[in-house]
Amino acid sequence: MKKIPAIVAPGGSYDKAMVASHYWAEEVYVGVPFTSLRMRQNKIYNFDSLKKTVDDLHKNGSKALLTMNIFPKNIDIKVFELTVQQIANCGADAIIFSDPGTFHILKKYMPDTPLHMSTQASTMNYAAVQFWKDMGVKRIVFARELHIDEIKEIREKVPWMEIEVFVHGSMCMTYSGRCHLGDYMSWRPGNKGECSHACRFKYKVRLEEERRPGKLFQVEGDENGSYILSSKDLCTIDRLKEILPYVDAIKIEWRSKSEFYVGGIVKAYKHVRDAILAKKKIDPKIANLVNVIPHREYRDGFLFHHLNEFPEGETDAGKNEEPSLLKRETKGDSLKGKSSVTLNSAGPLFNRNYFGMFSDQYIEHNKKKYFHIDPKEVLTPWMKLKYLTPTTMGELEILDILDSKGNSLEKAHCNTKDIYILTDKKIEGWEILYV
Repeated sequence: MKKIPAIVAPGGSYDKAMVASHYWAEEVYVGVPFTSLRMRQNKIYNFDSLKKTVDDLHKNGSKALLTMNIFPKNIDIKVFELTVQQIANCGADAIIFSDPGTFHILKKYMPDTPLHMSTQASTMNYAAVQFWKDMGVKRIVFARELHIDEIKEIREKVPWMEIEVFVHGSMCMTYSGRCHLGDYMSWRPGNKGECSHACRFKYKVRLEEERRPGKLFQVEGDENGSYILSSKDLCTIDRLKEILPYVDAIKIEWRSKSEFYVGGIVKAYKHVRDAILAKKKIDPKIANLVNVIPHREYRDGFLFHHLNEFPEGETDAGKNEEPSLLKRETKGDSLKGKSSVTLNSAGPLFNRNYFGMFSDQYIEHNKKKYFHIDPKEVLTPWMKLKYLTPTTMGELEILDILDSKGNSLEKAHCNTKDIYILTDKKIEGWEILYV
């Protein structure tokens, strides 16, 4: 019997890794200091915190995948090797790598740890998959440019290789993320973990292709600039049923996003995945969490579209004809705040709707439990907010706010430390507050 495709979720910090695990991601990928392609966003700064993260993921029942997927130059190889020696005994369940030169270093110091080939390696054909299988690689994270039909063929040609594909998150305007734009614009090499997101800078652009004289490409923008280089976000939750039979793992991108993003997206995809496999009804409210999270305009990416459809063919041609599970509007309960997105823009939604996450720490005051929270927005007594847990969704009311000494507060905000909150609902920790 084929195993259930694992949900692989981002853990850009200890808290995000724990949220991913508590919200039932089977695997969580965590950045290793100095060797991760999200080095600037990685909040696990040292090897002690890395070890604690790995250990606590295991205690919670999740696997820990460590990302060491930079493309090092000569000057970086020694640092890479020293780092591998440091993490060799940390208990990682797998290492995600990309550069062939690092392969032998990893095998030398971690011979029994499974290796996963990163999407950065741009693996796109069954011959390459067979090569890495022969070398002892356990899993391939495919290039985002692959079509679902190509994935099916690779599965048939190399049936014993584990396959992982991205199903949700940020897309890159370069080939499988191999970008040099940041090197040129801000001296930050994206291929060594220092992406500055130069493709999301503001640009004033007028485009005319030489074989189409007089035909100007429409570049729309808003008060924040234009987004000619900024990709739309990937979202495949509507078509997950078509992906699951051919893969062993589905990956959620974006370690730099909030705990709200991680918890909400993991919850949505887990619910839809489990409902599909159990042949049960999908709850649209849970699936629609992908729209509650701030995001750019969605599309289902190259999995269901060919390269020749871009950019002029940005239509829904070939889209699954079944009704969408999701509410796509930008008004109403599913999305709060003003949207900057137009039909021709991949720009962001500037809605701020994440108010904080309860930890599992609490104090007792007047025989009632007040749980610790780090506010992301202003919180006041009697405020009503939506909340999310691994198993439920609902609305709660804040009854009281205390500081660490037990004094009542009229409000709390992101600079207020050691805050404890009493609510009208039973709280156990890891609940997320949002609107």
